[in-house]
Amino acid sequence: MSTNQMNDEEYFRRLVEYRNSGVNFFAKYTNIDITEIGLGYAKGNIQLQQHHGNPIGSVHGGCTFSLADSVGGAAAVSRRRAVTTVSSSINYVNAAMMQRTTALYAEANEIKAGKSTCVYRVDVYDDKGTLVATATNTYFYLKGQIELPGAD
Repeated sequence: MSTNQMNDEEYFRRLVEYRNSGVNFFAKYTNIDITEIGLGYAKGNIQLQQHHGNPIGSVHGGCTFSLADSVGGAAAVSRRRAVTTVSSSINYVNAAMMQRTTALYAEANEIKAGKSTCVYRVDVYDDKGTLVATATNTYFYLKGQIELPGAD
């Protein structure tokens, strides 16, 4: 069954598996895990390790940004089209201190899906539910559709 022939539930399930597979090298390396994808929506997290911190004891901003971009990208490909990030703006609103948090969680919601670009808001929380950052990400649709491994 081709990707286009899959119903949404099957497509989203396989997309989560694919985004967490070994071919997503950066996400695997940084410990990013996509936990849920729906149409225009995604959730993910990062279980923090010592190397995610910075010299002042908080989670490095690049770590938070990477989570926001990865989860936003997962939401964007829910539309069955490959994307690349065009721009992103992030506001860090609370420090995530390494000694007080073990994970960051992100949720992406679609603002707009246009003909050539799409825009998502991604909120990042610590494991106590405190908002750490909010990002607005714009993605450009690439040519072709997402073809998942194992799809005929």
